[in-house]
Amino acid sequence: MQITVRSYERGDEYEIIKLFKEVFGREMTIDEWKWKYKGQGDEKVSSTVIVNKDGGIVGHYGGIPLRMIHCGKEVKGIAITDVMISQKFRGFFQLKRVHYFFIEGLMRDSVIMVYGFPTEKTLMLPAEKIGIYERVESVHEAIKNIRFNNNPSRFLYKLFPMNYDDERIDELWDDVKHQFALAIIRDKTYLKWRYGENPLFTYELRGLRKRWSRKLAAFIVLKKEQSEKLYIVDMIFRKNILSNLLSKVENLAYSIGKKKLSLWVPHQFHDRFKEKGFSLVPTGTTLARTTNPLTLQKSEMLATFFYTMGDTDYL
Repeated sequence: MQITVRSYERGDEYEIIKLFKEVFGREMTIDEWKWKYKGQGDEKVSSTVIVNKDGGIVGHYGGIPLRMIHCGKEVKGIAITDVMISQKFRGFFQLKRVHYFFIEGLMRDSVIMVYGFPTEKTLMLPAEKIGIYERVESVHEAIKNIRFNNNPSRFLYKLFPMNYDDERIDELWDDVKHQFALAIIRDKTYLKWRYGENPLFTYELRGLRKRWSRKLAAFIVLKKEQSEKLYIVDMIFRKNILSNLLSKVENLAYSIGKKKLSLWVPHQFHDRFKEKGFSLVPTGTTLARTTNPLTLQKSEMLATFFYTMGDTDYL
C-alpha cells in the first residue's frame, strides 16, 4: 500500500469528517470540526493525516491546542483527539508512524504537555504495546448519592447562573491560579469556547458567592442529561471553599430531582472526595501521555495535573 503522512492542508476537513463517520459511526459536522480545531482562533490546525496513493485520507491524528499553566508560567499543551485509521489500512506500523510525525511537529512548536484520555481497548492497549503512550493513571468517576444539606452553607452562599463573559471569572482565575501547578488556564476565553460555543452539548455555568458579596468564590460547569446524574464537568474554587461548593451543588441537584452527583477526580483529590462521601469508580478511560522525553513526565503529571471531564472533547 502506497501511503504518505503529512500535516493538515486546507480542505482536508471534509475527508476527515468522512473518516470519522467510518471509524466512530457518528456524524461530525463541519461546524464541530471548526469549533474543535479552529475555534480558539489558532491559525495552525494541529492535525496529521495519512493519505493513500489516490490522495484519499485514510488516517488522522489530531490535537486541541491549549493554554496551560505549569509552575506559574504559561505553556503550550495539546490534548490528543480523533486518532483514527480506516480498517483497511489499520496496523501498529501506521499508528506509530502517524504518531511520531504528529509529535515531532509539536516539539518544533515548543509544546511541553501532550496528553489524552484513550479508552482501554480501542487505543490505550495497542498504543502502550508499541511504546507511544505511557499510562499516567486510570480515570475515576466520583459518585455521591444526593441528599439535602441543611447546613450553614445553605444560608451563607448563593449558587447562581453566570454569563461566560462575566469579568469575575478572570478575577477568580488570577486569584487562584497559584493553587494549580499544572492545569488548563480556565479563564473566560477558555470557558466561552469550551462550553458556551460547544456544538454538541449544552452546559450551565454557575458561580458561588457569599450572599452579601459580589466577589466570586468559585465557579462550576454543569451538564444536565436525561439521567439520574448531575454531571460536574468543570470547576475552580478558592482555598477552603470546595465543601461549600459541593454542598450547594448537591442541594441544587436535589431540587431538580437528580439522584447522584458525578465528576472526574484526579489522583491527588481522591482522599478529599472520599472524605466528602463520594465513591470512586473506574471509568475504563486512562489518562495517558506521549512517551516523548521532551514532554512532561508521568511522575509530575500524576502528582500535579488538575483535570476534569471538561479536559476531554467528548463529554
